[in-house]
Amino acid sequence: MDFINLLVIAPTGFWQTLIEFFNTFILDYAWAIIVLTICIKIVLTPLDFLNKKVSRDNMKMQTELAPQLQKLQKQYANDKMKLNQKSQELYKTSGYNLTGSCITMLINFALTLIIFITLFAALHAGSSYKIEQQYLLLRQEYEIVYTESTNNGDEEAVATQTAQDAVLELYDNTKNNFLWVQNIWVADNFWTSAILPFDSYITSVGNNIKLDIDSENVEYSKLTDEEKLAFEAEYNKVMQILIQDRGGVNGYLITAVVAILTCFLSQYLMQRRTSSKNSNSQPATTQQTNKILIIVLPIVMGVFTLFYNAIFGLYIISSQIVSLATFPIIDKLLDKYYIKKDKEKQQKIKMDYSRK
Repeated sequence: MDFINLLVIAPTGFWQTLIEFFNTFILDYAWAIIVLTICIKIVLTPLDFLNKKVSRDNMKMQTELAPQLQKLQKQYANDKMKLNQKSQELYKTSGYNLTGSCITMLINFALTLIIFITLFAALHAGSSYKIEQQYLLLRQEYEIVYTESTNNGDEEAVATQTAQDAVLELYDNTKNNFLWVQNIWVADNFWTSAILPFDSYITSVGNNIKLDIDSENVEYSKLTDEEKLAFEAEYNKVMQILIQDRGGVNGYLITAVVAILTCFLSQYLMQRRTSSKNSNSQPATTQQTNKILIIVLPIVMGVFTLFYNAIFGLYIISSQIVSLATFPIIDKLLDKYYIKKDKEKQQKIKMDYSRK
């Protein structure tokens, strides 16, 4: 069975197409992802602005209605149905559309979640493809150089050494690293090697493989023990020199730490800004939810960056940094908007008063 012609099919889809487009003029894959992330955040900024405006409108309305709601709560403390009815009537009279506000927030949350999940899936599939593609190119180089060397009359030991040197050179010229991360396609931690051993390679690539160009997909788990051993021996023959000379730790948890810190800082600043403006108008349940989010979200981001490929961690960090950069800008724009609205409201009151 010929494992030399094992073929990988590049993943397809919206994100893969977009990523490859950015990668055509930003040749470094990591920077291509960072620039793509910035563009995504810029495109979503108007929706983010609208979401924050709706949130500010809600809090402002809650502050204005708080005294009347408290009276209703005291008046109908023993009749929850009547309290709910009167509260809805108060909201309606004041022009407060709770449903519309929730829909806007849900749309923003759903879109953010969809992008997060689909982009994660795309980068996960892309990393599997890149890992296997890299191996195939290295193996192809090994076989070509080894064959040429033996055809020139070199002994097997010399031919093997020449082929290994060619593998090292090709890897150094084509590897995808970024700052402290040796291989962006695997996790940034100190217990994962930049060059995957065979078992980790199979786990990363997946169960479906092609054994030659014209064959259908074959499940690795259904190969015979002899076939698996032959595949592993082929892999080790090519990659062993890299594992020895270019292996080592892939990173030092920096991606996870930065992702956790930027996510925490983003949540902290947003909640601090919110609470400073309307500390007394937020329900106890909302305040408790915010306290949970400020802890849970950074942990979730840390898990994704700690155990999955570093390239997705770069997306998380870039996204959080852009959010931190745009948050004060959006906040200042909203402050100016509300100052203008308050002035218009005061002028209208004065005009109405002068007419009386």
